[in-house]
Amino acid sequence: MSNHSPYSDYQVNQPWLPFSEVLLDWDESFHQLMLNDRLRMQAYEQAIKETVKPGDVVVDLGAGTGILSQWALEAGASKVYAIELDASILNIAEQSLAKTQFADRFIAINKLSYDVTLPERVDVLISEILGNIADNEDFQPIISDAIARFLKPEGKCLPKDACSYIAPVTSESAHEAIRQGAIKTLNPSYKLEKLMAQKAINNRFNLYYDTVLLASSRLSKPQALQRYDGDWSQSSSYHKSRSFVVEKDAVLTGFQCYFVATLSDNVSLDISGDCLTERSCSDSWKHAYLPIEHRIEVQKGDIISLSFSRYYPKDKCTLAFRQFYRWKGTVMREGNAVASFDQCMDEGVFNPAR
Repeated sequence: MSNHSPYSDYQVNQPWLPFSEVLLDWDESFHQLMLNDRLRMQAYEQAIKETVKPGDVVVDLGAGTGILSQWALEAGASKVYAIELDASILNIAEQSLAKTQFADRFIAINKLSYDVTLPERVDVLISEILGNIADNEDFQPIISDAIARFLKPEGKCLPKDACSYIAPVTSESAHEAIRQGAIKTLNPSYKLEKLMAQKAINNRFNLYYDTVLLASSRLSKPQALQRYDGDWSQSSSYHKSRSFVVEKDAVLTGFQCYFVATLSDNVSLDISGDCLTERSCSDSWKHAYLPIEHRIEVQKGDIISLSFSRYYPKDKCTLAFRQFYRWKGTVMREGNAVASFDQCMDEGVFNPAR
């Protein structure tokens, strides 16, 4: 596999189709991008080698090309159950681990984790199925199920917790790119039109995009959106209300989302960075950009009231990644509403008959 991924050549404010919506379309080059993501790799290696002790039995949830499993084995794991739905990517992991001294301790399982039954409880559950909104790879119910069925009562889960953050932003170039449909893509088979058709979306602004957004583009300080403080059993659907005081005159074009996760006692992973030259940002996650269709001129002191929802539409429960998001709100100035916005990945919610 090449040490370079074509997806590493990206720019600030450049919208990409959301990788988290099509996990099974990830090709080898995208996995290489993750392997070259310094922020991701350093944090996970340190956290795994801090958490896994000699003799531990480990399950790697969403094993991918097997690098997390390898680190667990290097830390002394007696065996690793590596669960991965994509057979071709799991085959890469098997080939890679076969070249190491750990081949007989690496147990590959090509199934959806919900369909897996392990022969024993494990000491450590490791996973990297976080999306850039934290839960946009449906990680919370997946981890909750795995903890309940795979992990010993005194076992450890990595990550320990996670929290998503959100802030209003101005990015006219990203907004215009979306308006024109100039969206960078994962590979030739992953197209904007295909994803929109799968999700029955007709409006490009009713979708989020992977986009590195500068901290200077924020119109107010980020606020915690959804916290998973080690409680992975909470509801997967939620509704949050947040209020932001605009700090400068600008044009509101949408919202930035990112996550901060505690991987282990001494290691955290924060993908909010925005410097491409120093790679303080994440190559593979980037940020999530949730645009609004109609730009809104805002003034310092305005109040942006945001209503944010995550839910599962019943009529789309067969989709592989069935979570949908809605972000709507109002801009208030001196007590009066001056503008509003309403974007939803489930466009059926606008149908009064529902």
